[in-house]
Amino acid sequence: MSNIDHIVALLRKHDDLEIRIINGSCSDAATERQLEDTRRALTTHPLALNAVLRTAYALRRTPDTVSAQDVANCGWTN
Repeated sequence: MSNIDHIVALLRKHDDLEIRIINGSCSDAATERQLEDTRRALTTHPLALNAVLRTAYALRRTPDTVSAQDVANCGWTN
């Protein structure tokens, strides 16, 4: 389940970085690089990302609020 937890943490970081850039509070090159690095990291575990996204959709929640237990309860993991 650690991949699920890792993906949820990355999704939270991604959202935080996007919000900071959109709000203009932190739109420097370093923040944009962090956002790109986070996007790249999300692709390292495609099955876990898919499971989190499907669980969030099924529960009608945002992906950053999904837990590993939620994913297991929905049956998206083996």
